[in-house]
Amino acid sequence: MEKVIIGSCADYDVVRIKDFLAKGFRESGFEIRGGRVLLKPNLLSGKAPGKAVTTHPAIIRALGELLLDAGCTVYVGDSPGYESTEKVLQLSGIMDVVKSIGLSVANFDGRIIKKNDGISPYKAFTFGEDPRLYDGIINLPKLKTHTMMGLTLGVKNTFGFIPSKEKARWHLRAGKDRLLFAAVLIDIHNLVKPSLTVLDGITGMDGQGPSSGRPRQLGMVAMSRDAYALDRAVEGIVGLSTPLPISEVAKEHGLLGDYDLVDFGAPPIEAFKMADEMDTDWPLPDFAKRILKNFFVRKPKLRKKLCKGCELCVNVCPAKALVMVGGLPSFDYKSCIRCYCCQEMCPEGSIRV
Repeated sequence: MEKVIIGSCADYDVVRIKDFLAKGFRESGFEIRGGRVLLKPNLLSGKAPGKAVTTHPAIIRALGELLLDAGCTVYVGDSPGYESTEKVLQLSGIMDVVKSIGLSVANFDGRIIKKNDGISPYKAFTFGEDPRLYDGIINLPKLKTHTMMGLTLGVKNTFGFIPSKEKARWHLRAGKDRLLFAAVLIDIHNLVKPSLTVLDGITGMDGQGPSSGRPRQLGMVAMSRDAYALDRAVEGIVGLSTPLPISEVAKEHGLLGDYDLVDFGAPPIEAFKMADEMDTDWPLPDFAKRILKNFFVRKPKLRKKLCKGCELCVNVCPAKALVMVGGLPSFDYKSCIRCYCCQEMCPEGSIRV
């Protein structure tokens, strides 16, 4: 039975984080064996660490130092939503760590076809980086809400292996079907097969995540060799009684079993506010669900005072449901698939659900 280890870190003190990691390695049985290791943080967009949009640089430093001491060659990389990997590394503060301790950057700018026989209807995925290049992959999600999937945790974080433009295509294919998108995310995660997942919940985000929510000092770190178990444990810790789509689908397909929760004094998380969204997978005919969803599923809306007319939302919209009118984006809600990519990627936080 896999273990989920949770602990307390009041701040991003590297010594404290390394202490938790060392305890977690021993408790989980995870061993550092040298070789090439990829650290895969959440690099959604280029925001300062205090915004809680990206994995904090102190997590990268703590793990990087431990891995280098063990003789590993350490890489850091992800495929951000719309900026280059190096730009997001720079703006997030992680590049300073990369340069100061001697890590390497994986730009995720390749195009590798990965064949799959998983639980979704899709049999091939285009990756920006080949997981087989590494002897180990350490998955480093940020504890954040996600307007479509509820939370973005360990399994969702490996969606970063999909190049930015390809991400939009997968949103378009899944449309409003959260369980189908969960199955896609699970297939991608199983192709990546990270050796370990370490969750940064020291400063997390609730509300309108994953980019425009409220940074919150949660003081929690978590670790597991099984991202499915970690995700389900964290859902319970933030107060969710029923599983979110990824956990629901994983359990249905035998990927989420029993696990041991090892608590090294993690603080309670109270009044955690989920993103505004509504599940409308009612047992109704398809035509009836389409009508009801148009009325009841929350729509992305523009806050004009914050918008700078950068057109990023127009460019990332997989359904092409946005056009510029008078210097501002305008929504075609008949075409909108409620994937909320526009809200997720907006650098000004001008789109709300």
